[in-house]
Amino acid sequence: AILILISILMLTIALERGYILFRANMPLIAEEGRALLALIAAKKYDQAREYCTGKLHPAFRTVARILENRSTNDDLEALAREEMVAEQTSLERFTSFLGTTTTHAPMLGLLGTVTGMIKAFSAFAAASQRSQQLTIGIHEALITTTLGLMIAIPALVFFNYYVRRTNQLMDECEALVERVVKELA
Repeated sequence: AILILISILMLTIALERGYILFRANMPLIAEEGRALLALIAAKKYDQAREYCTGKLHPAFRTVARILENRSTNDDLEALAREEMVAEQTSLERFTSFLGTTTTHAPMLGLLGTVTGMIKAFSAFAAASQRSQQLTIGIHEALITTTLGLMIAIPALVFFNYYVRRTNQLMDECEALVERVVKELA
């Protein structure tokens, strides 16, 4: 029962994170970055913020928040770091559950294996003629091991992809934000 609950949660989180990262899966186009930097260099901050507003890439969301809060914060580099951390936190939301699932699901499957084998050998020790109880215990052991692995393997694939994609997006974000901060300074 717990493996089924974990599999439902894993699938829900994997789909939700996939949707979020798919929406942000737009490459950071150099021309868009240059257009943004040109607006900032011309001190057209409101236009630059508006330019960022319609974009899905995390770099543009981060720059928009920096432009919004630049007048209330003297340390632009600290503001940029705070905004990038906030964006990274948003992108990484719930992915740790996928990583944890890759570890715990096989362990729960192995726990089922052990309990199933204990039942099987207890039945075998009680009476050799009760082969049905032996079969039930072995069946339980194999089912729980299979379920644990069926949950852990996709969770590991999703987790690794989402971590890699988040890191890629944040590298692009950091590159654009550094250039924006230099223009604003």
